[in-house]
Amino acid sequence: MSLPPEYLAALVPLAEAFSVYEKATGGIAVLVGGAATAIHTNGEFMSADFDVVASNDIAFEEAMTAAGFRDDPKAIHGMGGWFHPAHPEFAVEQVSGGYFDGRADKARCLRLAVRDDAAIVLPAIEDMIADRLGQHEVAGGDTAMLEQARAIFSLAKGLDRSYLYRRIIEESGNPAHLGLSEIS
Repeated sequence: MSLPPEYLAALVPLAEAFSVYEKATGGIAVLVGGAATAIHTNGEFMSADFDVVASNDIAFEEAMTAAGFRDDPKAIHGMGGWFHPAHPEFAVEQVSGGYFDGRADKARCLRLAVRDDAAIVLPAIEDMIADRLGQHEVAGGDTAMLEQARAIFSLAKGLDRSYLYRRIIEESGNPAHLGLSEIS
Protein backbone atom coordinates (compact mmCIF):
# COMPACT_ATOMS: atom_id res chain seq x y z
CA MET A 1 0.00 0.00 0.00
CA SER A 2 0.92 3.62 -0.11
CA LEU A 3 -0.57 6.86 1.08
CA PRO A 4 -2.81 8.46 -1.56
CA PRO A 5 -1.47 11.64 -3.21
CA GLU A 6 -4.36 13.74 -1.81
CA TYR A 7 -3.49 12.55 1.71
CA LEU A 8 0.15 13.50 1.25
CA ALA A 9 -0.90 16.88 -0.16
CA ALA A 10 -3.08 17.51 2.92
CA LEU A 11 -0.05 16.99 5.15
CA VAL A 12 1.73 20.02 3.63
CA PRO A 13 -0.39 22.77 5.24
CA LEU A 14 -0.54 20.75 8.47
CA ALA A 15 3.27 20.62 8.52
CA GLU A 16 3.30 24.38 7.97
CA ALA A 17 1.05 24.81 11.01
CA PHE A 18 3.31 22.52 13.06
CA SER A 19 6.30 24.66 12.06
CA VAL A 20 4.54 27.93 13.00
CA TYR A 21 3.50 26.39 16.32
CA GLU A 22 7.03 25.21 17.14
CA LYS A 23 8.55 28.58 16.28
CA ALA A 24 5.98 30.38 18.46
CA THR A 25 6.16 28.09 21.49
CA GLY A 26 9.40 26.14 21.34
CA GLY A 27 7.24 23.03 21.82
CA ILE A 28 6.01 20.48 19.34
CA ALA A 29 2.59 19.50 18.09
CA VAL A 30 2.27 15.74 17.51
CA LEU A 31 0.05 13.92 15.04
CA VAL A 32 -1.50 10.94 16.86
CA GLY A 33 -4.25 8.36 16.40
CA GLY A 34 -5.42 6.98 13.09
CA ALA A 35 -3.49 9.43 10.93
CA ALA A 36 -0.22 8.53 12.64
CA THR A 37 -1.13 4.87 12.13
CA ALA A 38 -1.79 5.53 8.43
CA ILE A 39 1.65 7.08 8.04
CA HIS A 40 3.46 4.42 10.09
CA THR A 41 1.81 1.67 7.99
CA ASN A 42 2.19 3.50 4.66
CA GLY A 43 -1.55 3.55 4.10
CA GLU A 44 -2.48 0.05 5.23
CA PHE A 45 -4.93 1.62 7.71
CA MET A 46 -6.36 4.95 6.58
CA SER A 47 -7.96 7.75 8.57
CA ALA A 48 -9.82 10.78 7.24
CA ASP A 49 -9.03 12.95 10.23
CA PHE A 50 -5.82 14.23 11.74
CA ASP A 51 -5.75 14.22 15.55
CA VAL A 52 -3.14 16.51 17.06
CA VAL A 53 -1.81 16.97 20.58
CA ALA A 54 -0.49 20.49 21.24
CA SER A 55 -0.15 21.86 24.75
CA ASN A 56 -0.72 25.55 23.97
CA ASP A 57 -4.29 25.82 22.66
CA ILE A 58 -4.13 29.48 21.67
CA ALA A 59 -0.79 29.16 19.87
CA PHE A 60 -2.00 26.05 18.03
CA GLU A 61 -5.17 27.81 16.89
CA GLU A 62 -3.08 30.75 15.69
CA ALA A 63 -0.71 28.40 13.84
CA MET A 64 -3.62 26.67 12.13
CA THR A 65 -5.04 30.02 11.02
CA ALA A 66 -1.62 31.15 9.78
CA ALA A 67 -1.37 27.98 7.66
CA GLY A 68 -4.74 28.70 6.03
CA PHE A 69 -7.01 26.43 8.06
CA ARG A 70 -10.57 27.42 8.92
CA ASP A 71 -12.73 26.53 11.90
CA ASP A 72 -14.66 23.30 11.53
CA PRO A 73 -17.86 23.37 13.59
CA LYS A 74 -18.24 19.59 13.18
CA ALA A 75 -15.22 18.83 15.40
CA ILE A 76 -16.37 16.16 17.82
CA HIS A 77 -13.69 14.96 20.18
CA GLY A 78 -11.18 17.71 20.48
CA MET A 79 -10.42 21.12 21.81
CA GLY A 80 -10.94 22.62 18.39
CA GLY A 81 -11.38 21.56 14.82
CA TRP A 82 -10.24 22.85 11.45
CA PHE A 83 -10.20 22.06 7.77
CA HIS A 84 -8.06 23.43 4.97
CA PRO A 85 -10.03 24.79 1.98
CA ALA A 86 -7.69 22.98 -0.43
CA HIS A 87 -8.28 19.67 1.41
CA PRO A 88 -11.78 19.83 2.95
CA GLU A 89 -12.09 16.05 3.08
CA PHE A 90 -9.54 15.91 5.91
CA ALA A 91 -10.55 17.32 9.28
CA VAL A 92 -7.97 18.30 11.89
CA GLU A 93 -8.83 18.08 15.57
CA GLN A 94 -6.83 19.04 18.61
CA VAL A 95 -7.39 16.28 21.12
CA SER A 96 -7.45 17.01 24.82
CA GLY A 97 -4.95 15.88 27.40
CA GLY A 98 -1.19 15.72 27.39
CA TYR A 99 0.90 13.72 24.99
CA PHE A 100 -0.10 10.17 26.00
CA ASP A 101 -1.01 11.61 29.41
CA GLY A 102 2.62 12.52 30.03
CA ARG A 103 3.82 8.91 30.01
CA ALA A 104 5.49 8.86 26.59
CA ASP A 105 8.95 10.25 25.91
CA LYS A 106 8.65 13.18 23.46
CA ALA A 107 12.37 12.90 22.71
CA ARG A 108 11.53 9.65 20.86
CA CYS A 109 9.14 11.39 18.45
CA LEU A 110 9.88 11.18 14.75
CA ARG A 111 10.00 14.10 12.32
CA LEU A 112 8.61 13.46 8.86
CA ALA A 113 9.97 16.16 6.57
CA VAL A 114 7.20 17.36 4.28
CA ARG A 115 9.15 20.32 2.91
CA ASP A 116 12.56 21.76 3.69
CA ASP A 117 11.09 24.11 6.28
CA ALA A 118 8.18 22.05 7.62
CA ALA A 119 7.67 18.61 9.17
CA ILE A 120 4.98 16.49 10.76
CA VAL A 121 5.91 15.12 14.18
CA LEU A 122 4.81 11.54 14.87
CA PRO A 123 4.90 9.45 18.03
CA ALA A 124 7.63 6.86 18.37
CA ILE A 125 6.63 3.53 16.90
CA GLU A 126 6.59 1.96 20.38
CA ASP A 127 4.10 4.60 21.58
CA MET A 128 1.88 3.97 18.57
CA ILE A 129 1.83 0.23 19.21
CA ALA A 130 1.05 0.78 22.89
CA ASP A 131 -1.70 3.28 22.03
CA ARG A 132 -3.39 0.92 19.58
CA LEU A 133 -3.26 -1.98 22.08
CA GLY A 134 -4.66 0.27 24.81
CA GLN A 135 -7.44 1.40 22.47
CA HIS A 136 -8.16 -2.26 21.72
CA GLU A 137 -8.71 -2.92 25.42
CA VAL A 138 -10.72 0.25 26.08
CA ALA A 139 -12.99 -0.44 23.11
CA GLY A 140 -13.95 -3.83 24.49
CA GLY A 141 -11.81 -5.85 22.13
CA ASP A 142 -12.04 -3.72 18.96
CA THR A 143 -10.19 -5.97 16.53
CA ALA A 144 -9.34 -3.06 14.20
CA MET A 145 -7.09 -1.56 16.89
CA LEU A 146 -5.46 -4.92 17.53
CA GLU A 147 -4.84 -5.37 13.79
CA GLN A 148 -3.26 -1.91 13.64
CA ALA A 149 -0.98 -2.67 16.60
CA ARG A 150 0.10 -5.95 15.04
CA ALA A 151 0.73 -4.35 11.65
CA ILE A 152 2.84 -1.56 13.13
CA PHE A 153 4.72 -4.10 15.25
CA SER A 154 5.47 -6.30 12.23
CA LEU A 155 6.71 -3.34 10.18
CA ALA A 156 8.88 -1.88 12.94
CA LYS A 157 12.64 -2.18 12.93
CA GLY A 158 14.91 -1.75 15.94
CA LEU A 159 12.20 -1.59 18.59
CA ASP A 160 13.17 -0.76 22.15
CA ARG A 161 11.33 -3.76 23.58
CA SER A 162 11.77 -2.71 27.19
CA TYR A 163 10.25 0.72 26.48
CA LEU A 164 7.52 -0.90 24.35
CA TYR A 165 6.56 -3.34 27.10
CA ARG A 166 6.39 -0.55 29.70
CA ARG A 167 4.30 1.66 27.40
CA ILE A 168 1.85 -1.14 26.60
CA ILE A 169 1.28 -1.72 30.32
CA GLU A 170 0.89 2.04 30.94
CA GLU A 171 -1.75 2.23 28.18
CA SER A 172 -3.61 -0.72 29.76
CA GLY A 173 -2.83 -2.96 26.82
CA ASN A 174 -1.85 -6.60 26.81
CA PRO A 175 1.71 -7.33 25.59
CA ALA A 176 0.77 -10.98 25.08
CA HIS A 177 -1.20 -9.92 21.97
CA LEU A 178 2.20 -9.39 20.37
CA GLY A 179 3.88 -12.39 21.98
CA LEU A 180 5.80 -10.17 24.38
CA SER A 181 6.69 -10.96 27.94
CA GLU A 182 8.53 -8.77 30.41
CA ILE A 183 11.81 -10.49 29.63
CA SER A 184 11.44 -10.81 25.84
